[in-house]
Amino acid sequence: MKKKFAITSTGKTEKSLLDLRFGKCENVVIFNVEKNQYSIIGNPYKDGENSGTQLVKFLIKEDVTTVITGEVGPKVSELLEKEKLQLVLLAEERIKIEDIMDRIKP
Repeated sequence: MKKKFAITSTGKTEKSLLDLRFGKCENVVIFNVEKNQYSIIGNPYKDGENSGTQLVKFLIKEDVTTVITGEVGPKVSELLEKEKLQLVLLAEERIKIEDIMDRIKP
């Protein structure tokens, strides 16, 4: 089964830190484990209403299977469960995106 991760990020490089906010995160790293490739996308919904649920809908279109972030609200949690996306919550404030990707790699 293909695995594609969405990791919330404070910046636009793999040296950036995990953004603990989901809907209001600055950027999202889309990491394809099979291909060992990633892209970093600015969060187009961070300043709008229902930013979390809008971001989930976007990630579904990107074929994401797992979301890694610091926290999500109840609406996002419900939507992720309904859409069968795995949620991984990390409480590590100072962890770099590259370290998270290293943990995920087979």
